[in-house]
Amino acid sequence: MKQILLFTFSLLIMSLNTKASDFDGWVYSGDLRLGYQNHQNDNKNLNEIAWGLNLHFDTPTYGGFRVGATISSSLGNGRDGFDGVPFFDENNQNYATLREAYINYSFGETLITLGRQSIDTPYADSDDIGMIPNSFEALTIVNSDITDTTITLAHLHKWSGVDSDIQSKFTELNGNSGVQVLGIEYEGIRDTKLSGWFYNLSNKMRISYIEAEYSHTTTSFDYGLNLQYSYQDYNNADTSTIYGIATSISSKDTGLTATIAYNKTKGVEANNLFGGGPFYTNAEHNTLKEAGIDGNTILYTIEWDASIVGLEGLSIKVDIDDHHGESYFSNEYDVGFDYHYSKDISLGAIYSNIDDRDESFKNLRVFLNYHF
Repeated sequence: MKQILLFTFSLLIMSLNTKASDFDGWVYSGDLRLGYQNHQNDNKNLNEIAWGLNLHFDTPTYGGFRVGATISSSLGNGRDGFDGVPFFDENNQNYATLREAYINYSFGETLITLGRQSIDTPYADSDDIGMIPNSFEALTIVNSDITDTTITLAHLHKWSGVDSDIQSKFTELNGNSGVQVLGIEYEGIRDTKLSGWFYNLSNKMRISYIEAEYSHTTTSFDYGLNLQYSYQDYNNADTSTIYGIATSISSKDTGLTATIAYNKTKGVEANNLFGGGPFYTNAEHNTLKEAGIDGNTILYTIEWDASIVGLEGLSIKVDIDDHHGESYFSNEYDVGFDYHYSKDISLGAIYSNIDDRDESFKNLRVFLNYHF
């Protein structure tokens, strides 16, 4: 019942045309997403359709304090035994959740946020690939007092969303101990961004992550080079060392962008932790984690911006992803497009074909989005 009431309330707000409106400092906005998914393997060919809703508000700021919340729901025809990207809860049922409920306080160049919130860091992120993305119960402190530098401190306590085991409620991260996060990002070098992150899961594991990103533009081309390194240290003495490199070049005359990326794991399988994972070769379904022990993956991508021929808002992307491990091999091919009809309406689709030594499958997802 609560999902139906939420759906009705959302449609009412849409009918009133409250487009990210600001009434005396109160800010309201929302998103409506219609999703379709088909998943095929040797034994099944199943379809799902879902309506996803997000309603968000922020209060005015009083003395540096501000309160915000987001209510999200997913309604549709969840199918038992469906193996694709989760559209519904852990029982493949409709559900609604208070995805965000936070209070933040800002002073100078510091923002403190307490409560349920969206977070995007290398090993904890929203990963918006289904109907309701990941969110976290957390305390975060973000400071940029140092020129060209952003420092993030966080304690993550619970999470829910598309990648969690129980999508319909917030569950603990690392028991009562949670996850402690430190991040430093520096952009004081021309065309370059440097970042370092540390994650502590007491009595379980510690993760270090370093990344360097370089990009440059000329009159005819954009090009870039990215490097990443991560060390995942488990308390039982297992470790994983991960290296990554990616390079890309874009032609302004043709609208084409070509990217090639490579990741290598030494030791036990890579861990994505709480989200889609930071690795350059992660595809729509296969990630570096699936390559397993001593895995290596390579990703080739071609993307075309169709505005070069007058089709404004349209882009087409093709990925080819190869995974190899000690006892694993898989190929993934992804073809997708995004079309932004306007700033409020967009249509996207992604088709994936996975040829896996253990289980091959095909997956198609289509999303129609409306922002109000």
